[in-house]
Amino acid sequence: MSSKTITLAYGGGGEETQQLIKGLFYRYFSNPILERGEDSATIEIRSPIATTIDGFTVSPLFFNGGSIGKLAVAGSVNDLAMVGARPRYLTLSFVIEEGFQFGELEKVVREIGELCRKLGVQVVAGDTKVVPKRAVDQLFITSAGIGEVVKPGISCRNLKPGDKILVSGEIGRHG
Repeated sequence: MSSKTITLAYGGGGEETQQLIKGLFYRYFSNPILERGEDSATIEIRSPIATTIDGFTVSPLFFNGGSIGKLAVAGSVNDLAMVGARPRYLTLSFVIEEGFQFGELEKVVREIGELCRKLGVQVVAGDTKVVPKRAVDQLFITSAGIGEVVKPGISCRNLKPGDKILVSGEIGRHG
């Protein structure tokens, strides 16, 4: 990319948008479904599905252990796993503030791609908007996930006295 910062032109749907999609997103999210270049994805799943969507608006964008990108993937994957689904696909929406550093966006996108590969999840569709300065706090990401239900019936509504709950960290701590 020739620009060191994101400009409004990157969100306008023209040549700059295509440079962003093909020069950045395809580099880290490459797969045949995404590279069809369509506004939606056709996927194949042979079992019941679970779906989730979540928005991420954290500040700072980078912190000990990750970034907003890692949260976007981990949050959706976790939501799917918590209902007995094997996460398979993600769609991502980026709302980027004009003037945001391209290198910072690339770090986020790289982290998303690495985590998706590690988890066996494919990014199959996305959307990018660039908004004027101060319209958002640098970068917002919305992640929607789709998973195959492999263990039906997992729900907090199905808990009964005597059930065991596996806790992998501090309860209720998000900070």
